Amino acid sequence: MNKNIAITGATGYLGFKFLKRLLEDGFNVCVVKRKTSNVSKIKLLRENIKFYDNDELSIVQMFEENKVDMIIHFSTLYGRKGETIFEIKDANLDFPLLLLKHAIDNDVNYFINTGTSLPYLTNQYSLFKNQFSECLAFFSSKITTINVLLEHFYGPDDEDSKFVTSMIGKMKSNVADIELTEGIQLRDFIFIEDVISAYLCLISNITKFEGFNVLPLGSGETVTIRKIVETIKEVSGSTSNLLFGKVAMRENELMCSNADISKLKDLGWNPKYNLNAGLKLTVESYK
Repeated sequence: MNKNIAITGATGYLGFKFLKRLLEDGFNVCVVKRKTSNVSKIKLLRENIKFYDNDELSIVQMFEENKVDMIIHFSTLYGRKGETIFEIKDANLDFPLLLLKHAIDNDVNYFINTGTSLPYLTNQYSLFKNQFSECLAFFSSKITTINVLLEHFYGPDDEDSKFVTSMIGKMKSNVADIELTEGIQLRDFIFIEDVISAYLCLISNITKFEGFNVLPLGSGETVTIRKIVETIKEVSGSTSNLLFGKVAMRENELMCSNADISKLKDLGWNPKYNLNAGLKLTVESYK
């Protein structure tokens, strides 16, 4: 495979870190972005990165100017900041479908999608994410597609709106009382560096795939929400009181999420960071 990749979501946490690794490894990268995205940090990585907006005119231009071999789709919209259902649908279904359509028209070989491990009806985000995965399956006779079911990832410098980072912020500030659910939900948390190494493993082994593929990505181990919050408190030395059971479970709460990482292991990938090591690095870097 030639080293020509188009990537979305490069201004986000995971996308930016992965873009940095791609550039370090000598890939030629086109960045598809929102018109309003701030790309100043990306330009510090390399001056001659090609940027294209996430509208049809710019996407057509990208394929006219570049021979793209692979698309890696990271961009998403969780809906945590009051976005409308139409904005969430556009980000998680309409835009990637537009990108997929033009990828097929321009003979792109591979489309790697960052999906979700959440069931269909958990929320609006998971609804449209799962609908797009069906589009990947539908068009897989024309382009090899991989739908990565990414579990909860975390790491240094992540957004404060994410669960782990939010908890670390409260603990480091020694917020007096932190109200939580019972915390009995089981989750699979994976450290950011393990996520990046898994995607690089996928790229290295991409010719082993054909058609539509579902690939779970996590640590392969589950832990209760209560356990991870208590571990954050211990690692940070916080004096905060953890008030479990004060918050009701959300509607359609997923009680257990666990990635079967056997497919990735067959490709030679294994996570290197256990939960304690990952949380320690994340807590120590928190500003």
